[in-house]
Amino acid sequence: TAMEDKPKGAPRRCKGLLQSEELYKYILQTSVYPREPEPLKELRAVTACHPRITFGTGRICGTNLVEKGPCTREDNRPFFPISRAIMGTAPDAGQMMALLLKLVNAKRTIEVGVFTGYSLLLTALTIPDDGKIVAIDMNRDAYEMGLPVIKKAGVEHKINFVKSEALPVLDKLLEDHDNEGSFGYAFVDADKTNYLNYHERLLKLVKVGGLVVYDNTLWAGSVVKPEEHVAERMRADRHCIIEVNNSLAADPRIQISHASLAISTCAFNLVQYILETSVYPREPEPLKELRTLTACHPRAIMGTAPDAGQMTAMLLKLVNAKRTIEVGVFTGYSLLLTALTIPDDGKIVAIGMNRDTYEMGLPIIKKAGVEHKINFVNSKALPVLDKLLEDHDNEGSFDYAFVDADKTNYLNYHARLLKLVKVGGLVVYDNTLWAGSVVMPEEHVAERMRASRHCIIELNNSLAADPRIQISHAPLGDGITICRRIY
Repeated sequence: TAMEDKPKGAPRRCKGLLQSEELYKYILQTSVYPREPEPLKELRAVTACHPRITFGTGRICGTNLVEKGPCTREDNRPFFPISRAIMGTAPDAGQMMALLLKLVNAKRTIEVGVFTGYSLLLTALTIPDDGKIVAIDMNRDAYEMGLPVIKKAGVEHKINFVKSEALPVLDKLLEDHDNEGSFGYAFVDADKTNYLNYHERLLKLVKVGGLVVYDNTLWAGSVVKPEEHVAERMRADRHCIIEVNNSLAADPRIQISHASLAISTCAFNLVQYILETSVYPREPEPLKELRTLTACHPRAIMGTAPDAGQMTAMLLKLVNAKRTIEVGVFTGYSLLLTALTIPDDGKIVAIGMNRDTYEMGLPIIKKAGVEHKINFVNSKALPVLDKLLEDHDNEGSFDYAFVDADKTNYLNYHARLLKLVKVGGLVVYDNTLWAGSVVMPEEHVAERMRASRHCIIELNNSLAADPRIQISHAPLGDGITICRRIY
């Protein structure tokens, strides 16, 4: 979603899973690998050497399914060997998980499904030195493959590895009532048939405000395929994942975000699946109304993507945001989302150069009863941010900022917002894949997009190298980059 002063004739981009193999590699090489801790790099390399198995699906992350074959069994029936290395957590998903662990200040965690331990090691590196992880897996051999790296990293003392099926271990934990609500975070990457059973137990073990993260919730894209087009060995788990997604979307005890991490192919059907299954059923009525209204605007593409909005709503809750900044408003979808999420006495400094588009959405904002939280400033953003910084009491006083404005000033906004947002607070940048142009040869990019493309590439490189922040680059909408201020 670009700012309201975007040039006329700007491209109409597909909102949602704006992804390709090239974009996935771009995110990994620009934002993920340069920040990946050395022990995780080492464990990823070890995991890549894991031997193949002859049957079973292993772990499937998006389209990173590694298949060879067909080959032949001793009974001459064909089979398709699948590399179990794919069972390792995807690095971009790991980057997001590390951010979430910090946002919930996780100290006690649960890991259901370990394999060689990438996500386990990531958690152990992220939680404090006296943190503890209950790690459950039926295969100790795979865990011991990664154990030397875990030991070398000096975090083995945080891990209680339990070789077992998970349900008996979770039930045993629940026998001690002191364990109820005592965990900050749980990660599940195990047998899909039991995801809903794990969910019921984990919601008792994880504290209110804590997180449960489920992997493989698109199951290699099979959730949108006709069953006859899905490999038979995948069908049972596909049914389970579809049931899990529907159940989570309908569960009033939780707030959710369904993110398309580790999916490296562009699939419009998956966009629609995520929106229709997990996003639209939970979208508040005022946001639906504003999205419908915005769709009538000739530059409707500038509205915040609903799946990105779902993620930002969760982030706002995780940082307990009360004072926020919005740079770029348009008709106000992300602004209204923020106003609906923060407490009644929360305040938003909303800066936009086009008051007309803001007033288009204002009746819905008023109807939702949240206008009193908004201070709309009709101005360029830099003078407003500089004015805020003139009052030293404003430094570190904001919890959250969202930027969807002129790309040429993103780095200027970044320099100011890192002074205004508190340590532990968030700055979220929209359009950080810029319609996929970041990976295109310049001659293939429309001339009107080239200047902003250069700015976005520079921004992404700068954020990846900035030691003051922890980042997660997610392919939601037109790409969002979440920055958590470290100091």
